[in-house]
Amino acid sequence: MKKSLIILSILLPAGLLAFFALAPAADPIIEARVFHFYIVTFFTFAAVVAAYLMGLVLGEDSPARHRLLATAFVVMGSLFFIHGVLTPNVLTVVQNPGIRWASWFTFSVGGLIFLVATRDRPERPLPLTRVRTVHLLTGGFTTVFALIVFFQPDWLQAIDNKANPWHALAAFIFTFVIWTAAAYLLWRIWRTTRSRVDGVMVLIAVWLAIGTVSMHGFELWRLSWWLYHVLLLMGAITAVAVLIQSYEQLRRFRLTYYYLAIGLIATAALTLWASHLVAEFVQQGINSEVETILMGTGIARAELPDMTQMVINARITGLWVAGLAMGTLFAALLIIVNRADRLILRRTEELAQANAELKAAEALRDDLTDMIVHDLRTPLTSMNLSLDLLKRTLNDESKAAQRERFVQTANRSAADMLQLVNQLLDVAKLEAGQLRLNYGEHSLAKLLQEKTAVFQPQLLASQKHFTVALPDNLPLIRMDADLIDRVVDNLLGNALKYTNAGGQITLRAQRAGNKLVVAIADDGEGIDPTKANQIFDKFYQVQDANGRPLRRGTGLGLSFCKMVVEAHNGRIWVESKEGEGSTFYFALPLVSQNGVLSEVGANGDGPKRAAAAKTD
Repeated sequence: MKKSLIILSILLPAGLLAFFALAPAADPIIEARVFHFYIVTFFTFAAVVAAYLMGLVLGEDSPARHRLLATAFVVMGSLFFIHGVLTPNVLTVVQNPGIRWASWFTFSVGGLIFLVATRDRPERPLPLTRVRTVHLLTGGFTTVFALIVFFQPDWLQAIDNKANPWHALAAFIFTFVIWTAAAYLLWRIWRTTRSRVDGVMVLIAVWLAIGTVSMHGFELWRLSWWLYHVLLLMGAITAVAVLIQSYEQLRRFRLTYYYLAIGLIATAALTLWASHLVAEFVQQGINSEVETILMGTGIARAELPDMTQMVINARITGLWVAGLAMGTLFAALLIIVNRADRLILRRTEELAQANAELKAAEALRDDLTDMIVHDLRTPLTSMNLSLDLLKRTLNDESKAAQRERFVQTANRSAADMLQLVNQLLDVAKLEAGQLRLNYGEHSLAKLLQEKTAVFQPQLLASQKHFTVALPDNLPLIRMDADLIDRVVDNLLGNALKYTNAGGQITLRAQRAGNKLVVAIADDGEGIDPTKANQIFDKFYQVQDANGRPLRRGTGLGLSFCKMVVEAHNGRIWVESKEGEGSTFYFALPLVSQNGVLSEVGANGDGPKRAAAAKTD
């Protein structure tokens, strides 16, 4: 807000009040009761709805003083709504003292809320419990006051009779001091934060301090008296506008909130308008009848009974009929809008999740590309170097032994490349269900002993201890021996990789009910228990605190093992503690005498049954 407009918005109302105080004759009387009723009730209702919804959306992440700004206008709007409803000769012919008390409390209670808001400072935020206490106290006060106004207005009249005019003077001084103090303290906060909302709160406090003078210091229905209505409306509109501009969550599209705000305000406007039309129609009918009577009988107008109550009854009837009709339509549409909003919210969350998954897939693809390029580059570089050295020593017979080593290195590099490519293809086939299992009855004990012999040189070279515990009576098992061989190969390779020199690796197998369980244990670095299930995911790699993979690799080995074991109706899992090593288990079902495979349950021992796969 421009500085010149801020200064003008303060000096203009203050100057007008000063002028009317010095020249009372220039202060016109504008007694527009019906206009007062409709304007006050509509704008206070709209302010309450808008401020309340903003308070809901702001949440606890915004400063407490900004939430209290919304609270202040909810409370002030509610109290001033009572002031509008009690406008004489609109809905009632009774002069209710609550109309004056409602305007007093609108300003005084609002000022107290602003004063509490000044306790919320950047260096010492206001506790949430204090904010909730303010909500509870102001809500309770407004409710009790409304009950007194509508059911026991004599209590207020009794106070007026005994304390007038001193209570009015006390209310003026008290309210003016509150708003002045709030303006000063909020200005000090604004000097620190330079927040737009804090600056607007200072401006609103100044406006309402001027409004206090307009309300208490000038005669009813004078233009100077109308000024505090204008200042209060300016404060509500400015507060709503600055909160919407300052907080992103208030600008986010929520269909239900938009509908509630616009629908309630529109319903109130149409209800008041319909009531006004009904009252005008009745008024015109009465005037027409009165003119007919006067012309036909010659009776003086003063001798006719007062028709004000008839117009009031018509206005109340119009309010009830229009309110019920518009309220029913509003409620019906709210159900539809709320359902649509939930659908939109669910679809938005699904799109956000899909977008996040897409980004994760793109990141995974990039990581996978880097891993594959790295894993292919190493054997390719080795192969290229070996072939280059082989070419240089091809005609030198003294280096025949070296040529043999170069050929072996090239062959080993080519085998590594082929293994990576086959691993990728096999995982893809397993996922697509295209890899057929070549079943046969095999001795798992023999397969494990053969793998022990294969890994023995590597174990000795790396100075790691290896223990094998295989019972003599392990039964034959129906399986694809080549695939299970690769499963054991992967698990033993991982144990070898993650066990330090001098460490222990144990391979054991045993029969447990209708299954055969193989365990490969190491005393290496272990795995975070929270990652135990993730390590079997495709391309998953254990990462350090900075998100970098701890070891190079494609992340396909354990995923391949899981797919193969599950294709055999088995189960694979890991038990591990960080710093204490890991034990990988896989369980395969045994074949019963009737040729049916027992499917291993979720806990590795279940008695589920599944038809045995056909042997290719």
